Amino acid sequence: MSSNYNNSSRMREICAASLSGIGIVGAAEARVVAGVAATGEPYYYWQRWARPEYFHTDIQAAHDTCQGGDNEVVFITPEIQYIGGATTSVELAWSKNMTHLVGMYGPAMQNMRSRITHVTTLPVMCEVSGYGNTFANLYFMYGVANTDLNCLLVSGNRNSFINCHFLQQVDTALDSASFKMVNIQGSETYFKNCVFGADTILWTGAGALVGYGSNANPPRAIFENCVFIIRADAAAPFFLKIAAGTGIFAQFFRNCLFLNMGTSMTYAIDGTGIGSGQLVFDNNSYFAGPTDVIAAAYISNVWAAPANTAVNQVTGGASTRLFNLLGVNVQVS
Repeated sequence: MSSNYNNSSRMREICAASLSGIGIVGAAEARVVAGVAATGEPYYYWQRWARPEYFHTDIQAAHDTCQGGDNEVVFITPEIQYIGGATTSVELAWSKNMTHLVGMYGPAMQNMRSRITHVTTLPVMCEVSGYGNTFANLYFMYGVANTDLNCLLVSGNRNSFINCHFLQQVDTALDSASFKMVNIQGSETYFKNCVFGADTILWTGAGALVGYGSNANPPRAIFENCVFIIRADAAAPFFLKIAAGTGIFAQFFRNCLFLNMGTSMTYAIDGTGIGSGQLVFDNNSYFAGPTDVIAAAYISNVWAAPANTAVNQVTGGASTRLFNLLGVNVQVS
């Protein structure tokens, strides 16, 4: 393999083949980031994928070198990537536009080998403030202390996350009502084939897997074929939590599964700040494990699929933990 591989016709062919499945069209330059643990032969193997100026061992450095707005792609090797290095961590600030981050890994939804993590406490591990970026085939491994309260903050607009897994590794952080695995403050955010949470970390506080914070841009989002998992050891946690001041927005959920593996949660959704927001779930989306989906005061903000289909019914027996939103008599679209 030539060391002059980057931007050659062969490199473009590989980029096109790698990106076709996640919808990135017309990718320009490509960069490769190898994990700091990739010493010896693995390191030299990945190094041969790109010329020196396109090869990095730090994600932030690769991002900062990109022009932005040119459909550039940063590939991450299937290894662990420590943000800021293996001794001191620095928040990953993704501020460029149309600059994509893609794991060099096969199709998966959990525990991918292209992993992003940190070694010292970070209140926010990654903020995406740019627009039009795609993140794919990535495992966000978050949490080393109880002050690590936000794995991903999306403040930019029109960003996409495909085949990504978001996990909090420290249960004491989950005792805080301020915890949000993913905090959406931008508009037109898209999640496809993503997993939020895990079935092994005990969750006590009134935080949420996905939170919507107030911002100048309404937090519009679409979730498609996603899985939300909590192992609650108290009734307080939420799958979704909406802060006051979010304005008029819509959230769409297609074929999404919400599963609590522990103590029954009081509500699946904290609608306290929902205001004029609307949450729409199709008839392939369901909840298992909460006592109720949302408080009665906010039922008019939640729309479920038509009734009288098997997935929408609480049938008793082994299925009593499995119900769709119509179990609380929400409006029928």
